[in-house]
Amino acid sequence: MEDVELIPFEVPCDYGHKIYIPTIKWPGSSEELEIELDRLFSEFGLIYCITARATSEDESEKSWYAYITYYSRRGASAAIQHNGKVILDHKNLKIRKVPCPRPHKKVKLSIGKSQELLTYYFGFNCLTSEIVFMEKETANEEPDTVQYLCMLRVKMPKEGLSSEGLGISKLPYDSKSPQTRGMTYQCAQKFAYHAAMKSALSKYIIIILGNGKVTVEVDTTQHDPLLYDPAWDNPLIKVRDINFDPEEEEECADLDDMSEEQLEELLNQPV
Repeated sequence: MEDVELIPFEVPCDYGHKIYIPTIKWPGSSEELEIELDRLFSEFGLIYCITARATSEDESEKSWYAYITYYSRRGASAAIQHNGKVILDHKNLKIRKVPCPRPHKKVKLSIGKSQELLTYYFGFNCLTSEIVFMEKETANEEPDTVQYLCMLRVKMPKEGLSSEGLGISKLPYDSKSPQTRGMTYQCAQKFAYHAAMKSALSKYIIIILGNGKVTVEVDTTQHDPLLYDPAWDNPLIKVRDINFDPEEEEECADLDDMSEEQLEELLNQPV
């Protein structure tokens, strides 16, 4: 095992992070099995995701297999070392490395997953955030579209660290409908905030030393495509939580129920 492990704020790759359980006898549903596996395997480290699939539909003795992905390679390694020692429904589980890891594509973690990761290692309320710049862009504005730019700063006060992220959004609207235009403005601000928060969080890197000590640093090699303006140091808005939950925005309430993937799909739609 390496003396130092770096955990970037990206979806973990299969190699070194994912374990495979080839045979599980379980009479319940996949959701119930995944909850039980999470309970059993969380003791080895923070889990990114669990996927359980049935190999037999025989209700008398249903058979399953499962994949468990950890944020840390150390968590996956610790789980493999307990091969045959983890007991589920009175049966010892075989635990294996993933036989054929898939090619890895770097994908930033969602805001929720980033918050989960930082909370696990540094506790609740380890972050503060502030919107230092939120403005409607007019320089390159296209007809019947609205574009917002957001600059956001995420701080870890105890560690003395700060990370900035830039978010840009562009949405179409119906110029003949003032109500639709107002809704689009609010949604565009949310999209810009969402993108800026994700960008700022992705610049943190968790470092696990060989002695088990955990620290965090900011990746200074990542740059947003915008020159920093010192005038932004007077923030427009300060918040104590990284979740965006503005009041009295009923027109965009549906966005709060969307997944990370749905938000990005909408944001990337052509106008």
